[in-house]
Amino acid sequence: MKMYLNSKLDYIIMIRKKFINRKRELKFLEEKYRAPGFEFLIITGRRRIGKSRLLIEFSKKKPAIYLMCENRKFIYNLQKFNRIISEYFKIPIPNFKSFRECFQYIVKAYRRRKKLVIILDEFSYLIRRNPEIVAEFQGIVDEIIANKNIMLIICGSAVSMLQHSILEEKSPLYGRTTGNIFLGPLKIGALREWFNTSLEEIFKIYSVADAIPKYLEFFKGRNAEKEIVENIFNPNQFLFREMKSIITEEFREHDTYYHILEALSKGYTRVTEIANYTYMKSKDVASYLNILVDVGLIQKIYPLYSKTKRGIYVIKDNYTSFWFRFISQYFEEIESGFLESALSNFKNDFNRYLGQTFEKFVVKVSREIDLQPFKPTRQGKWWYKDKEIDLIALNENTGQIAFFEIKWHSFKTLREIIIIINRLQEKAKHFQWNLNSRKEYYGIVARKIAENIKQRLKQKYLLWDIRDIEDRLKY
Repeated sequence: MKMYLNSKLDYIIMIRKKFINRKRELKFLEEKYRAPGFEFLIITGRRRIGKSRLLIEFSKKKPAIYLMCENRKFIYNLQKFNRIISEYFKIPIPNFKSFRECFQYIVKAYRRRKKLVIILDEFSYLIRRNPEIVAEFQGIVDEIIANKNIMLIICGSAVSMLQHSILEEKSPLYGRTTGNIFLGPLKIGALREWFNTSLEEIFKIYSVADAIPKYLEFFKGRNAEKEIVENIFNPNQFLFREMKSIITEEFREHDTYYHILEALSKGYTRVTEIANYTYMKSKDVASYLNILVDVGLIQKIYPLYSKTKRGIYVIKDNYTSFWFRFISQYFEEIESGFLESALSNFKNDFNRYLGQTFEKFVVKVSREIDLQPFKPTRQGKWWYKDKEIDLIALNENTGQIAFFEIKWHSFKTLREIIIIINRLQEKAKHFQWNLNSRKEYYGIVARKIAENIKQRLKQKYLLWDIRDIEDRLKY
Protein backbone atom coordinates (compact mmCIF):
# COMPACT_ATOMS: atom_id res chain seq x y z
CA MET A 1 0.00 0.00 0.00
CA LYS A 2 1.25 3.46 -0.89
CA MET A 3 0.19 6.88 0.32
CA TYR A 4 0.21 10.06 -1.73
CA LEU A 5 0.69 13.00 0.57
CA ASN A 6 -0.50 16.17 -1.14
CA SER A 7 0.66 18.52 1.56
CA LYS A 8 1.17 18.56 5.30
CA LEU A 9 -2.03 20.44 5.72
CA ASP A 10 -4.04 18.78 2.99
CA TYR A 11 -5.11 15.18 2.56
CA ILE A 12 -3.85 11.66 2.03
CA ILE A 13 -4.94 9.44 -0.85
CA MET A 14 -4.53 5.72 -0.15
CA ILE A 15 -3.19 3.76 -3.10
CA ARG A 16 -3.62 -0.01 -2.80
CA LYS A 17 -3.07 -1.06 -6.41
CA LYS A 18 -0.69 -0.20 -9.18
CA PHE A 19 -2.01 2.25 -11.74
CA ILE A 20 -3.87 0.29 -14.42
CA ASN A 21 -5.32 0.97 -17.86
CA ARG A 22 -5.65 4.74 -18.41
CA LYS A 23 -3.00 4.78 -21.15
CA ARG A 24 -5.07 6.77 -23.63
CA GLU A 25 -5.90 9.47 -21.09
CA LEU A 26 -2.29 9.72 -19.89
CA LYS A 27 -1.05 9.99 -23.46
CA PHE A 28 -3.51 12.81 -24.13
CA LEU A 29 -2.45 14.68 -21.00
CA GLU A 30 1.24 14.26 -21.81
CA GLU A 31 0.71 15.59 -25.34
CA LYS A 32 -1.05 18.63 -23.95
CA TYR A 33 1.72 19.15 -21.41
CA ARG A 34 4.42 19.05 -24.09
CA ALA A 35 2.55 21.47 -26.34
CA PRO A 36 3.90 25.05 -26.11
CA GLY A 37 1.96 27.65 -24.21
CA PHE A 38 -1.22 27.64 -22.15
CA GLU A 39 -3.51 24.61 -21.82
CA PHE A 40 -6.91 24.47 -20.11
CA LEU A 41 -8.45 21.03 -19.63
CA ILE A 42 -11.66 19.72 -18.08
CA ILE A 43 -11.82 16.20 -16.60
CA THR A 44 -15.18 14.79 -15.52
CA GLY A 45 -16.51 11.43 -14.35
CA ARG A 46 -18.51 9.97 -11.49
CA ARG A 47 -17.18 9.70 -7.94
CA ARG A 48 -14.53 7.04 -7.23
CA ILE A 49 -13.83 6.50 -10.94
CA GLY A 50 -10.15 7.38 -10.60
CA LYS A 51 -9.94 11.03 -11.70
CA SER A 52 -7.73 12.06 -8.80
CA ARG A 53 -5.50 9.02 -9.23
CA LEU A 54 -5.10 9.81 -12.92
CA LEU A 55 -4.06 13.37 -12.08
CA ILE A 56 -1.64 12.18 -9.41
CA GLU A 57 0.01 9.79 -11.88
CA PHE A 58 0.16 12.47 -14.57
CA SER A 59 1.61 15.16 -12.31
CA LYS A 60 4.40 12.99 -10.89
CA LYS A 61 7.82 14.54 -11.52
CA LYS A 62 6.19 17.71 -12.84
CA PRO A 63 5.94 21.08 -11.13
CA ALA A 64 2.35 20.97 -9.90
CA ILE A 65 0.02 22.79 -7.53
CA TYR A 66 -2.88 20.55 -6.52
CA LEU A 67 -6.01 21.73 -4.71
CA MET A 68 -8.60 19.15 -3.69
CA CYS A 69 -11.74 21.23 -3.13
CA GLU A 70 -14.06 20.08 -0.37
CA ASN A 71 -17.81 20.28 0.13
CA ARG A 72 -17.37 23.06 2.65
CA LYS A 73 -17.71 26.84 2.70
CA PHE A 74 -16.11 28.71 -0.18
CA ILE A 75 -13.75 30.60 2.13
CA TYR A 76 -12.45 27.30 3.52
CA ASN A 77 -11.32 26.17 0.07
CA LEU A 78 -9.78 29.57 -0.66
CA GLN A 79 -7.81 29.43 2.60
CA LYS A 80 -6.75 25.89 1.73
CA PHE A 81 -5.41 27.14 -1.61
CA ASN A 82 -3.48 29.81 0.31
CA ARG A 83 -1.85 27.08 2.41
CA ILE A 84 -0.93 25.03 -0.66
CA ILE A 85 0.64 28.10 -2.31
CA SER A 86 2.57 28.71 0.91
CA GLU A 87 3.95 25.19 0.90
CA TYR A 88 4.78 25.14 -2.83
CA PHE A 89 6.64 28.43 -2.85
CA LYS A 90 8.00 28.02 0.70
CA ILE A 91 6.59 31.32 1.97
CA PRO A 92 4.53 32.21 5.05
CA ILE A 93 0.83 31.44 4.55
CA PRO A 94 -0.57 34.35 2.54
CA ASN A 95 -4.01 35.86 2.94
CA PHE A 96 -5.20 36.23 -0.64
CA LYS A 97 -8.85 37.27 -0.66
CA SER A 98 -9.76 35.70 -4.01
CA PHE A 99 -8.63 33.05 -6.44
CA ARG A 100 -7.67 35.85 -8.79
CA GLU A 101 -5.14 37.12 -6.25
CA CYS A 102 -3.84 33.56 -5.81
CA PHE A 103 -3.20 33.17 -9.53
CA GLN A 104 -1.64 36.62 -9.79
CA TYR A 105 0.90 35.60 -7.17
CA ILE A 106 1.53 32.18 -8.78
CA VAL A 107 2.32 33.76 -12.15
CA LYS A 108 4.61 36.31 -10.52
CA ALA A 109 6.43 33.83 -8.28
CA TYR A 110 6.88 30.89 -10.66
CA ARG A 111 10.32 31.05 -12.30
CA ARG A 112 10.97 27.59 -13.74
CA ARG A 113 11.07 26.86 -17.48
CA LYS A 114 9.01 23.70 -17.24
CA LYS A 115 5.27 24.07 -17.65
CA LEU A 116 3.45 24.48 -14.33
CA VAL A 117 0.44 22.22 -13.77
CA ILE A 118 -2.37 23.68 -11.64
CA ILE A 119 -5.06 21.17 -10.71
CA LEU A 120 -8.35 22.15 -9.11
CA ASP A 121 -9.99 18.84 -8.20
CA GLU A 122 -13.72 18.63 -7.38
CA PHE A 123 -14.15 22.16 -8.71
CA SER A 124 -17.91 21.63 -8.74
CA TYR A 125 -17.92 22.15 -4.97
CA LEU A 126 -16.70 25.71 -5.56
CA ILE A 127 -19.47 26.29 -8.12
CA ARG A 128 -22.12 25.01 -5.73
CA ARG A 129 -20.99 27.35 -2.98
CA ASN A 130 -20.32 30.34 -5.22
CA PRO A 131 -21.61 30.22 -8.83
CA GLU A 132 -19.80 33.50 -9.52
CA ILE A 133 -16.48 31.65 -9.40
CA VAL A 134 -16.92 30.74 -13.08
CA ALA A 135 -16.95 34.40 -14.08
CA GLU A 136 -13.94 35.00 -11.82
CA PHE A 137 -12.05 32.27 -13.65
CA GLN A 138 -12.89 33.88 -16.97
CA GLY A 139 -10.86 36.86 -15.79
CA ILE A 140 -8.10 34.60 -14.45
CA VAL A 141 -7.81 32.76 -17.78
CA ASP A 142 -8.10 35.79 -20.05
CA GLU A 143 -6.05 38.31 -18.09
CA ILE A 144 -3.56 36.34 -16.01
CA ILE A 145 -2.61 32.90 -17.37
CA ALA A 146 -3.69 32.72 -21.04
CA ASN A 147 -0.23 33.63 -22.30
CA LYS A 148 1.74 31.76 -19.66
CA ASN A 149 3.39 28.34 -19.71
CA ILE A 150 0.69 26.91 -17.48
CA MET A 151 -1.58 23.86 -17.72
CA LEU A 152 -4.81 24.45 -15.80
CA ILE A 153 -6.87 21.32 -15.11
CA ILE A 154 -10.35 21.58 -13.64
CA CYS A 155 -11.80 18.28 -12.47
CA GLY A 156 -15.13 17.26 -10.96
CA SER A 157 -17.74 14.58 -10.40
CA ALA A 158 -20.86 16.65 -11.16
CA VAL A 159 -20.61 16.06 -14.90
CA SER A 160 -23.57 18.08 -16.13
CA MET A 161 -22.79 20.96 -13.78
CA LEU A 162 -19.25 21.32 -15.13
CA GLN A 163 -20.40 20.95 -18.72
CA HIS A 164 -23.07 23.61 -18.22
CA SER A 165 -20.80 25.94 -16.23
CA ILE A 166 -17.73 25.71 -18.46
CA LEU A 167 -18.37 24.09 -21.83
CA GLU A 168 -21.77 25.44 -22.90
CA GLU A 169 -22.10 28.54 -25.03
CA LYS A 170 -23.66 30.67 -22.28
CA SER A 171 -20.76 30.00 -19.90
CA PRO A 172 -18.23 32.81 -19.26
CA LEU A 173 -15.52 30.18 -19.91
CA TYR A 174 -17.00 28.98 -23.18
CA GLY A 175 -14.42 28.46 -25.93
CA ARG A 176 -11.42 28.72 -23.63
CA THR A 177 -10.75 25.05 -22.92
CA THR A 178 -8.21 23.22 -25.06
CA GLY A 179 -9.40 19.70 -24.28
CA ASN A 180 -11.62 17.61 -22.06
CA ILE A 181 -11.73 14.04 -20.79
CA PHE A 182 -14.75 12.10 -19.59
CA LEU A 183 -13.36 9.31 -17.45
CA GLY A 184 -15.42 6.12 -17.46
CA PRO A 185 -15.05 2.76 -15.69
CA LEU A 186 -12.13 0.49 -16.45
CA LYS A 187 -12.36 -2.02 -19.29
CA ILE A 188 -12.97 -5.67 -18.50
CA GLY A 189 -9.55 -6.44 -19.95
CA ALA A 190 -8.05 -4.14 -17.32
CA LEU A 191 -9.81 -6.11 -14.60
CA ARG A 192 -7.95 -9.21 -15.78
CA GLU A 193 -4.73 -7.28 -15.27
CA TRP A 194 -5.95 -6.13 -11.85
CA PHE A 195 -6.98 -9.58 -10.58
CA ASN A 196 -4.95 -12.71 -11.23
CA THR A 197 -7.96 -15.02 -11.23
CA SER A 198 -10.61 -16.55 -13.50
CA LEU A 199 -12.96 -14.36 -15.51
CA GLU A 200 -15.91 -15.89 -13.65
CA GLU A 201 -14.52 -14.67 -10.32
CA ILE A 202 -13.81 -11.29 -11.92
CA PHE A 203 -17.40 -11.13 -13.15
CA LYS A 204 -18.72 -11.73 -9.63
CA ILE A 205 -16.56 -8.89 -8.31
CA TYR A 206 -17.69 -6.70 -11.22
CA SER A 207 -21.32 -7.45 -10.35
CA VAL A 208 -20.74 -5.72 -7.00
CA ALA A 209 -17.92 -3.22 -7.53
CA ASP A 210 -18.53 -2.56 -11.23
CA ALA A 211 -15.27 -1.47 -12.88
CA ILE A 212 -14.84 1.46 -10.48
CA PRO A 213 -11.23 1.57 -9.25
CA LYS A 214 -11.91 2.69 -5.68
CA TYR A 215 -14.35 -0.16 -5.08
CA LEU A 216 -12.15 -2.75 -6.76
CA GLU A 217 -9.36 -1.96 -4.28
CA PHE A 218 -11.20 -3.86 -1.55
CA PHE A 219 -11.14 -7.19 -3.40
CA LYS A 220 -8.32 -9.69 -3.87
CA GLY A 221 -10.08 -12.02 -6.31
CA ARG A 222 -9.43 -15.22 -4.38
CA ASN A 223 -13.00 -16.01 -3.33
CA ALA A 224 -15.41 -13.42 -4.69
CA GLU A 225 -18.52 -14.34 -2.71
CA LYS A 226 -16.63 -14.55 0.57
CA GLU A 227 -14.99 -11.18 -0.10
CA ILE A 228 -18.37 -9.63 -0.94
CA VAL A 229 -19.72 -10.69 2.45
CA GLU A 230 -16.59 -9.45 4.24
CA ASN A 231 -16.59 -6.07 2.49
CA ILE A 232 -20.25 -5.14 2.21
CA PHE A 233 -22.11 -7.00 4.95
CA ASN A 234 -19.71 -5.69 7.60
CA PRO A 235 -20.79 -2.38 9.21
CA ASN A 236 -17.15 -1.44 9.79
CA GLN A 237 -16.21 -1.60 6.12
CA PHE A 238 -16.13 1.27 3.63
CA LEU A 239 -18.42 -0.35 1.06
CA PHE A 240 -21.16 -0.93 3.62
CA ARG A 241 -21.58 2.82 4.24
CA GLU A 242 -20.40 4.29 0.95
CA MET A 243 -23.84 4.43 -0.66
CA LYS A 244 -25.37 6.30 2.26
CA SER A 245 -22.39 8.65 2.28
CA ILE A 246 -22.92 9.45 -1.40
CA ILE A 247 -26.58 10.25 -0.84
CA THR A 248 -26.01 12.42 2.23
CA GLU A 249 -23.05 14.28 0.71
CA GLU A 250 -24.49 14.83 -2.76
CA PHE A 251 -28.17 15.52 -2.02
CA ARG A 252 -30.10 17.67 0.39
CA GLU A 253 -33.34 15.67 0.24
CA HIS A 254 -31.77 12.37 1.25
CA ASP A 255 -34.96 10.38 1.68
CA THR A 256 -36.37 11.34 -1.71
CA TYR A 257 -33.30 10.22 -3.63
CA TYR A 258 -33.03 7.12 -1.48
CA HIS A 259 -36.59 6.07 -2.34
CA ILE A 260 -36.12 6.78 -6.05
CA LEU A 261 -33.02 4.60 -6.18
CA GLU A 262 -34.85 1.95 -4.20
CA ALA A 263 -37.67 2.01 -6.76
CA LEU A 264 -35.20 1.62 -9.62
CA SER A 265 -33.54 -1.33 -7.87
CA LYS A 266 -36.91 -3.06 -7.70
CA GLY A 267 -37.42 -2.74 -11.45
CA TYR A 268 -39.56 0.39 -11.62
CA THR A 269 -37.98 2.12 -14.61
CA ARG A 270 -40.58 4.57 -15.95
CA VAL A 271 -41.40 7.97 -14.46
CA THR A 272 -45.00 7.04 -13.61
CA GLU A 273 -43.91 3.79 -11.93
CA ILE A 274 -41.27 5.59 -9.87
CA ALA A 275 -43.78 8.30 -8.93
CA ASN A 276 -46.28 5.70 -7.72
CA TYR A 277 -43.65 3.90 -5.64
CA THR A 278 -42.37 7.11 -4.02
CA TYR A 279 -45.82 8.75 -3.64
CA MET A 280 -44.71 11.71 -5.74
CA LYS A 281 -46.11 13.50 -8.75
CA SER A 282 -44.62 12.47 -12.08
CA LYS A 283 -43.62 16.04 -12.94
CA ASP A 284 -41.71 16.30 -9.66
CA VAL A 285 -39.90 12.98 -10.10
CA ALA A 286 -38.37 14.06 -13.43
CA SER A 287 -36.18 16.77 -11.87
CA TYR A 288 -34.76 14.35 -9.30
CA LEU A 289 -34.03 11.82 -12.01
CA ASN A 290 -32.13 14.46 -13.99
CA ILE A 291 -29.93 15.19 -10.99
CA LEU A 292 -29.25 11.47 -10.46
CA VAL A 293 -28.20 11.28 -14.12
CA ASP A 294 -25.94 14.29 -13.57
CA VAL A 295 -24.00 12.68 -10.72
CA GLY A 296 -23.68 9.44 -12.68
CA LEU A 297 -25.81 7.13 -10.54
CA ILE A 298 -28.48 6.41 -13.15
CA GLN A 299 -28.92 6.69 -16.90
CA LYS A 300 -31.78 6.89 -19.36
CA ILE A 301 -31.68 4.29 -22.10
CA TYR A 302 -33.65 3.82 -25.30
CA PRO A 303 -34.25 0.79 -27.54
CA LEU A 304 -31.65 0.45 -30.28
CA TYR A 305 -32.65 2.16 -33.51
CA SER A 306 -35.93 3.37 -32.05
CA LYS A 307 -37.39 6.82 -32.61
CA THR A 308 -39.24 6.79 -29.32
CA LYS A 309 -38.49 9.56 -26.83
CA ARG A 310 -39.81 7.46 -23.97
CA GLY A 311 -36.78 5.71 -22.62
CA ILE A 312 -36.42 4.00 -19.27
CA TYR A 313 -34.27 4.87 -16.28
CA VAL A 314 -31.84 2.31 -14.87
CA ILE A 315 -29.18 2.34 -12.19
CA LYS A 316 -25.88 2.87 -13.94
CA ASP A 317 -23.34 1.06 -11.79
CA ASN A 318 -23.42 -2.36 -10.16
CA TYR A 319 -22.35 -1.17 -6.72
CA THR A 320 -25.48 0.99 -6.42
CA SER A 321 -27.63 -1.84 -7.82
CA PHE A 322 -26.18 -4.39 -5.40
CA TRP A 323 -26.40 -2.09 -2.40
CA PHE A 324 -30.08 -1.31 -2.92
CA ARG A 325 -30.83 -4.94 -3.76
CA PHE A 326 -29.09 -6.57 -0.80
CA ILE A 327 -28.12 -3.94 1.81
CA SER A 328 -30.68 -1.15 1.83
CA GLN A 329 -33.60 -3.02 3.42
CA TYR A 330 -31.30 -4.66 5.99
CA PHE A 331 -29.08 -1.68 6.78
CA GLU A 332 -30.16 -1.21 10.40
CA GLU A 333 -30.03 -4.94 11.14
CA ILE A 334 -26.51 -5.28 9.70
CA GLU A 335 -25.40 -2.17 11.58
CA SER A 336 -26.66 -3.75 14.81
CA GLY A 337 -24.91 -7.03 14.11
CA PHE A 338 -27.97 -9.06 13.07
CA LEU A 339 -26.78 -10.50 9.76
CA GLU A 340 -28.86 -13.66 9.41
CA SER A 341 -31.71 -12.29 7.26
CA ALA A 342 -29.42 -10.21 5.03
CA LEU A 343 -27.02 -13.08 4.40
CA SER A 344 -29.87 -15.49 3.77
CA ASN A 345 -31.32 -13.13 1.18
CA PHE A 346 -27.88 -12.77 -0.42
CA LYS A 347 -27.35 -16.53 -0.53
CA ASN A 348 -30.77 -17.18 -2.06
CA ASP A 349 -30.90 -14.32 -4.55
CA PHE A 350 -27.30 -13.62 -5.62
CA ASN A 351 -27.31 -16.01 -8.55
CA ARG A 352 -30.50 -14.42 -9.89
CA TYR A 353 -28.86 -11.02 -9.52
CA LEU A 354 -25.83 -12.30 -11.46
CA GLY A 355 -28.18 -13.17 -14.30
CA GLN A 356 -29.12 -9.50 -14.58
CA THR A 357 -25.59 -8.14 -14.31
CA PHE A 358 -24.21 -10.73 -16.76
CA GLU A 359 -26.12 -8.96 -19.53
CA LYS A 360 -24.38 -5.70 -18.70
CA PHE A 361 -21.05 -7.50 -18.43
CA VAL A 362 -21.39 -9.04 -21.90
CA VAL A 363 -22.42 -5.71 -23.45
CA LYS A 364 -19.28 -4.16 -21.96
CA VAL A 365 -17.16 -7.07 -23.19
CA SER A 366 -18.65 -6.69 -26.69
CA ARG A 367 -16.96 -3.30 -26.94
CA GLU A 368 -13.58 -4.94 -26.38
CA ILE A 369 -13.94 -8.08 -28.52
CA ASP A 370 -16.18 -8.85 -31.50
CA LEU A 371 -18.79 -11.46 -30.67
CA GLN A 372 -19.92 -11.48 -34.31
CA PRO A 373 -17.97 -11.85 -37.60
CA PHE A 374 -18.08 -8.12 -38.40
CA LYS A 375 -17.31 -4.76 -36.85
CA PRO A 376 -20.53 -3.15 -35.59
CA THR A 377 -21.30 0.50 -36.17
CA ARG A 378 -24.12 0.41 -33.60
CA GLN A 379 -25.14 -1.96 -30.86
CA GLY A 380 -27.40 -2.12 -27.85
CA LYS A 381 -30.48 -3.57 -26.21
CA TRP A 382 -33.86 -3.53 -27.95
CA TRP A 383 -37.41 -3.93 -26.71
CA TYR A 384 -40.88 -3.43 -28.12
CA LYS A 385 -44.06 -4.17 -26.17
CA ASP A 386 -43.54 -7.69 -24.73
CA LYS A 387 -40.51 -8.48 -26.90
CA GLU A 388 -36.92 -7.94 -25.81
CA ILE A 389 -33.50 -8.77 -27.24
CA ASP A 390 -30.51 -8.53 -24.91
CA LEU A 391 -27.95 -7.41 -27.49
CA ILE A 392 -28.11 -6.43 -31.15
CA ALA A 393 -24.97 -5.53 -33.10
CA LEU A 394 -25.25 -4.19 -36.65
CA ASN A 395 -23.16 -2.64 -39.38
CA GLU A 396 -25.00 0.09 -41.25
CA ASN A 397 -22.58 -0.09 -44.19
CA THR A 398 -22.60 -3.85 -44.87
CA GLY A 399 -26.14 -4.70 -43.76
CA GLN A 400 -24.93 -7.34 -41.31
CA ILE A 401 -26.75 -7.82 -38.01
CA ALA A 402 -26.32 -10.16 -35.04
CA PHE A 403 -28.93 -10.95 -32.38
CA PHE A 404 -27.81 -12.33 -29.00
CA GLU A 405 -29.53 -13.87 -26.03
CA ILE A 406 -27.47 -13.51 -22.83
CA LYS A 407 -27.96 -16.11 -20.10
CA TRP A 408 -26.16 -16.75 -16.81
CA HIS A 409 -26.84 -20.43 -17.27
CA SER A 410 -24.94 -23.63 -18.01
CA PHE A 411 -26.30 -25.25 -21.19
CA LYS A 412 -25.86 -29.02 -21.34
CA THR A 413 -28.27 -30.06 -24.08
CA LEU A 414 -28.77 -29.19 -27.72
CA ARG A 415 -32.50 -28.83 -27.18
CA GLU A 416 -32.04 -25.92 -24.75
CA ILE A 417 -29.97 -24.02 -27.29
CA ILE A 418 -32.37 -24.61 -30.20
CA ILE A 419 -35.40 -23.45 -28.18
CA ILE A 420 -33.69 -20.15 -27.31
CA ILE A 421 -32.44 -19.59 -30.87
CA ASN A 422 -35.93 -20.20 -32.29
CA ARG A 423 -37.43 -17.65 -29.89
CA LEU A 424 -34.68 -15.19 -30.74
CA GLN A 425 -35.40 -15.56 -34.47
CA GLU A 426 -39.08 -14.85 -33.89
CA LYS A 427 -38.35 -11.70 -31.90
CA ALA A 428 -35.83 -10.52 -34.51
CA LYS A 429 -38.62 -10.31 -37.10
CA HIS A 430 -40.00 -7.32 -35.21
CA PHE A 431 -36.74 -5.37 -35.40
CA GLN A 432 -37.42 -3.33 -38.51
CA TRP A 433 -33.92 -2.27 -39.58
CA ASN A 434 -33.13 -3.42 -43.17
CA LEU A 435 -35.71 -6.13 -42.74
CA ASN A 436 -35.59 -7.45 -46.32
CA SER A 437 -31.92 -6.93 -47.14
CA ARG A 438 -29.83 -7.83 -44.14
CA LYS A 439 -27.43 -10.66 -43.36
CA GLU A 440 -28.55 -12.15 -40.05
CA TYR A 441 -26.57 -13.98 -37.34
CA TYR A 442 -27.96 -15.47 -34.14
CA GLY A 443 -26.09 -16.26 -30.98
CA ILE A 444 -26.08 -17.04 -27.28
CA VAL A 445 -23.62 -15.84 -24.66
CA ALA A 446 -23.81 -17.96 -21.52
CA ARG A 447 -22.04 -18.90 -18.32
CA LYS A 448 -21.19 -22.25 -19.85
CA ILE A 449 -22.07 -24.18 -23.01
CA ALA A 450 -21.09 -27.80 -23.38
CA GLU A 451 -18.14 -28.09 -25.76
CA ASN A 452 -19.76 -30.79 -27.92
CA ILE A 453 -22.75 -28.49 -28.54
CA LYS A 454 -20.50 -25.58 -29.52
CA GLN A 455 -18.63 -27.77 -31.98
CA ARG A 456 -21.83 -29.14 -33.49
CA LEU A 457 -23.45 -25.73 -33.99
CA LYS A 458 -20.44 -23.49 -34.63
CA GLN A 459 -21.17 -23.22 -38.38
CA LYS A 460 -24.76 -22.10 -37.75
CA TYR A 461 -24.78 -19.95 -34.62
CA LEU A 462 -22.53 -17.68 -32.55
CA LEU A 463 -22.10 -19.52 -29.25
CA TRP A 464 -19.94 -18.03 -26.51
CA ASP A 465 -19.41 -18.84 -22.89
CA ILE A 466 -17.31 -17.15 -20.26
CA ARG A 467 -14.30 -19.38 -21.02
CA ASP A 468 -14.33 -18.30 -24.68
CA ILE A 469 -14.45 -14.65 -23.65
CA GLU A 470 -11.56 -15.22 -21.25
CA ASP A 471 -9.46 -16.71 -24.06
CA ARG A 472 -10.09 -13.73 -26.36
CA LEU A 473 -10.03 -10.88 -23.90
CA LYS A 474 -6.77 -8.94 -23.86
CA TYR A 475 -5.19 -7.20 -20.89
